[in-house]
Amino acid sequence: MPLRISFNLGDAELQHLEAVAQQTQVRARESSAQAIIESASGVLQSAEGSHAAAFVQERFARLRAMIEMAQDEDWLLGDEDSRRLINALACFSVPPTTPVTVGLLDHAIMIELVSRDLEHDLASYRDFCEFRESQQSGRRRPGVEQDAQREEWLHQRREVLQSRMHARRKRTLDAAGSSVRRLFSLFGL
Repeated sequence: MPLRISFNLGDAELQHLEAVAQQTQVRARESSAQAIIESASGVLQSAEGSHAAAFVQERFARLRAMIEMAQDEDWLLGDEDSRRLINALACFSVPPTTPVTVGLLDHAIMIELVSRDLEHDLASYRDFCEFRESQQSGRRRPGVEQDAQREEWLHQRREVLQSRMHARRKRTLDAAGSSVRRLFSLFGL
């Protein structure tokens, strides 16, 4: 029988997590995007190699999606969106502490918080991947004409989804009434 456990993070815990996130932003400015992605991938590999609880593994699936989004050449994020994603991944550029399971839990909490800030980005990217997969499964034979058509439908869909992502993100941040929510927005948006 499953057991549901929930907890609240108070102002002090949120401020601590914000301080940690701000420290990672310094690291993000000093490191290349590729180095940050590689570090976050290392954290993900640590989680995948562990026997962490299912709820921890679920959070790390979101980290996997963030890493895939950062590396996806078809998604083509603009500079601001790319920087925002790299800043988010910088929160995971430090391997889990010892014991690893405690570090994974810390990372899982941070993934939960970061993925809330990236919820519209992740949803739009997921929709883009589903669209791309459905279109590719309908392709019959490769060729120059097929490649040109692929680029065109990817471009159109990417534009629609990224515009939707920006509008939803703005609406969510405008509606955020909590000063803590605005304070904890890790990406300055």
